[in-house]
Amino acid sequence: MVKRIFILITIFLLTSCYTKLNNLTMKKTPYFGEELRIDGYYYSTIEYDKYIDVAVFYRNGFCINTLVEPVNQDTLSYIENDILLNDAYINKLKNAPGHIGVFQIMYPDIQFEVWVFRTDPTSSFGSIINDTTFIINKRVDNRTKKTTSVNLTYRFKEFSPKPDSTNVYVK
Repeated sequence: MVKRIFILITIFLLTSCYTKLNNLTMKKTPYFGEELRIDGYYYSTIEYDKYIDVAVFYRNGFCINTLVEPVNQDTLSYIENDILLNDAYINKLKNAPGHIGVFQIMYPDIQFEVWVFRTDPTSSFGSIINDTTFIINKRVDNRTKKTTSVNLTYRFKEFSPKPDSTNVYVK
């Protein structure tokens, strides 16, 4: 009897810890355009008084969009060495999932959707200025439908090799 109760409690605890992953609303669509360069990454102006957004786009429609808190004066070196070339960090993003998703460009508009809090996707909307610059001006929490106005300018930095886009969540 004690064994059955223990098994039931264990099953209850395991299922109560499981959080359902909500699907992305956008579909992964290959990108063959030339409106934005994708042979590197984009970094934003300062957000939330201390963070920089980093966006990496791939030809297969996959994207990484994560926040970075630079710890020294050489922000781009930090992004490249401590984020993009950090296999443990990239694996954490792709295996959680967190800060990965899809993007689409319908020039001059850009939209990307990523899982931010590991269960609920957030969509970002903006406009392309040129092939190395875009602006994000709106974010939508897809669960609550709450819209937030932002004003982030993203600039391109050529970089190779980018992290691999292989993951089990974005199909």
